This record gives sequence, structure tokens and C-alpha cells, in this order.
Amino acid sequence: MTDVSFTSHIKPVTCKDFNNIVTTIPREKFVSFPWTIEDSKLGKDVFTTNICDCSSCLITNGQEAMLMHLSPMQESNHFFNNVLIFLRNHLDLKDENLQAIIVGSKNTKKSIDIYNKFVELLNKIGIPFSELKNGKTPTNIAYKTNSDEIYVSNLTIDKLLKKENTPQSALEKSFEKVNIANTDTL
Repeated sequence: MTDVSFTSHIKPVTCKDFNNIVTTIPREKFVSFPWTIEDSKLGKDVFTTNICDCSSCLITNGQEAMLMHLSPMQESNHFFNNVLIFLRNHLDLKDENLQAIIVGSKNTKKSIDIYNKFVELLNKIGIPFSELKNGKTPTNIAYKTNSDEIYVSNLTIDKLLKKENTPQSALEKSFEKVNIANTDTL
């Protein structure tokens, strides 16, 4: 899946801007607690909040997106065969336009386990992905199909953007690891 025909734009935003963006997304497209695979949302526009030690993965083809937010405290989330089955039931995994972003994790065994399993799964399926790993503060993400933008916000990004840091600098200072795929822009 190296011939993605569109590019997602990863856009760090202030907390206020994030809240304004998600007011236009239907509430039923919000991935909320308890953050299991069954709580995932498929839609043109989706969002989730408070990614701390959880791992969140957004997969899109530019027409719709699947947003998952998995808590390491839920034992069922560690069985990634269930995640693969869920994805196969909701997405065409052979779609050449699929691309993804993984956000989250903390440096604990259970948290890293889920994050690494997302990485392994996306590599196995052949979906290119960006990474924002180990945020300094709880992170919120949203995706809007009409602009093909992934909005990322947390208190660290908020403070840095208000101090006129560049979007790239704000991301790099907010996460332990930032890796932007060739299929994405910042």
C-alpha cells in the first residue's frame, strides 16, 4: 500500500480550536470510555479525548475513518486478533488508499504492549502510518474527511503554539517520538 493517492495533514491546534472543531462532529462519532475495540467509531468525522497511557489508532482512506482508542487496563484489548477481525469487518484492508496514525502510550509494560501491537499490525497489513508516541499530557485527536486533516491537541501543544512555536516544534516537544509518514504532511 505504498501508492496512497492523497495526503493527510496532521495539524497541532490549541485546546480552544480543538473544542471548536469537535462541536461540528456528531457526538455519536466520539470514541469514549471504556476504550475497547467495540467502542471504536467509523465515520467521515471522528474524535477522541484523553489519550494518556492508552493507544489510539486512526485509519482512513480519505472517504471515511476508523478511530480506535484502546485502554491498556482492559485485558481484551491486548488480544490483537480481535482487533484484526474488527477491522476486517469494518474496512477493506486491501484498499490501496489506507493510511494511519498511532497516538499515545506511556512507558509501562501494558501500555507499550498495545502500542507495539498496533505498529506490528499496520506493518503486517501494509498500511503506512505516522506516530505520535508518549505525549507529555493527555492528548485529543479528531479527523475531518472534508479537509483530510488530523487535529492533535493537548496542554503542551496549546502552550507551545501560544508561545508561537511552529507546529512541527510543538509536536516534537509534546511527544517522546514523532514520526511522520511519507503519506502525511505537517
